[in-house]
Amino acid sequence: MGIPQFTMKQHPKKIIVVVLLSGGFIFALGCFILLYFAGQKLAAQTRSDSQYLLSQVDDGVEESVRVLTKLNNLNFTTCNEANLLAMRRMLFDAKFAIDIGYFKNNTLICTTGTGMLENPLPDNQPDYIVNKNSPSQIGIRFEPELYLLLFTERPLKVLIIRQGNYNLILKSEVFDPKIIVTPNWQVFYKESENLFHLAGQTGLHNNIKSNDYLHYETNITCSNNNRNYCVALYLPWDVFFTDNRQLFIISFILICLVSISCGLLVDEHLTTRRSIVSRVRRGLKSGNFYWVYQPIVNLQSGKTIGCEVLARFKDDYGVLTPDQFIPILRQINLTWSFTKIMINTVLNELESAEQLPSGFKVSLNIFPCDVEQGNVSSLPKIAGLMQSKFVICLEITEDEYLDSTIAHGYFKALIESGFRLSLDDFGTGYSNLKNLHNLSFHQLKIDRSFVQDIATEGLKASMIPNIMELVHKFGYTCVAEGIETTEQEVILKEAGVHYGQGWKYGRPMPILKFKEYIARSLTSSPTSLSA
Repeated sequence: MGIPQFTMKQHPKKIIVVVLLSGGFIFALGCFILLYFAGQKLAAQTRSDSQYLLSQVDDGVEESVRVLTKLNNLNFTTCNEANLLAMRRMLFDAKFAIDIGYFKNNTLICTTGTGMLENPLPDNQPDYIVNKNSPSQIGIRFEPELYLLLFTERPLKVLIIRQGNYNLILKSEVFDPKIIVTPNWQVFYKESENLFHLAGQTGLHNNIKSNDYLHYETNITCSNNNRNYCVALYLPWDVFFTDNRQLFIISFILICLVSISCGLLVDEHLTTRRSIVSRVRRGLKSGNFYWVYQPIVNLQSGKTIGCEVLARFKDDYGVLTPDQFIPILRQINLTWSFTKIMINTVLNELESAEQLPSGFKVSLNIFPCDVEQGNVSSLPKIAGLMQSKFVICLEITEDEYLDSTIAHGYFKALIESGFRLSLDDFGTGYSNLKNLHNLSFHQLKIDRSFVQDIATEGLKASMIPNIMELVHKFGYTCVAEGIETTEQEVILKEAGVHYGQGWKYGRPMPILKFKEYIARSLTSSPTSLSA
């Protein structure tokens, strides 16, 4: 934890709070998820144990009914050798029974373990009777201490099940195998509101019903095959955590590491964003912004008639893309400072290009917010713009700012001052067809996404003819961005698009390479720069 604290001391308190809250949220979320899955595992364990116990119960019930029914169907009337042999055979094949006895007149006269009893024993009343109104009714009794005749020195917990002239003795511990994880469990028989204990912890069901336990700790389930036989289990959270302590310790460590890592990532992200703001601020003062030029050609003649000016940024920390620095310029309200630097730099660079003739079109991007705020009203006061030999085209991206009456007034003033206006990225963002009529733009620019969609004959490509109808209706010229292939060029020419811009004609290039490009154009075609 020392490293994050050392790092965060370098940041404002607000960033530290955000980082700590982010790490704390991930830690809390991780603990919640850990507890959720721990609860699911705890519930799964009690379900597994209950299903195992019930399977044992079902097997014991099935075995008891099968053995007792078969013996009674033999119709022995006394305990002779044949009867004892049949009883011992049944005991040999049994899984749960440890002894079988034969009764006559409700008196036990022989067992598989001792044979004939010298002193017959009277039978006790059962705890409850299954199938009371049936000839095959079964009486069941739980004996917490029974001394078998063969083991008089050792008491056993047993179930005594009697049907007709025979009974089975089932050892209660058969329901407590080592594979049962839950330490507290009870098997019982439920009849109306009465419960009869069969095995496990006496009274556990009543304790669960009368006390409040944490979620997932308890489980009460009845058999699907024998609905009256049920089990109750109680696995405390502390016991569960103790049994799985290594897993939980590892999980908790991982949660801590993840929360710390998340805090560091948030810290890094905030630091990066903050550093971009600083870099942009410094860049405007230190000349880290520079501008490149991309040719615009007449699609019908193939002649270069102008260029678009595009901003780039590079400093000691590396490159920032327009997608990174343009939102920052808007965020910190430095768009107009940026625009003034652009105008001064671009005019100086282009005026030095003697190859460029008068009337060469130069497209400059203007922020919509500078229109709304009235900053563009100072453009006619910039002597370099008004005295330039170039035709200055102001490209403005569609935006809600363009709808205002104030914006309309500024646009009218710019047009009267001799500027040409171009509606940039038409159809990709905020679109209002009223702008095409109300703002009296000279040019409409088709976004590169429409052009790139041509090859796949996508939806946007199908809209180009509709856009051209609007262009012709309002008397605009049209420029298509992002042309890369001859196929795209041909389709756009056939659609009536006037001008094109893209890698097919030239990538954005610094002023020196742009001068070379212009010189090559003049050499190959003396009239290539004329509209």
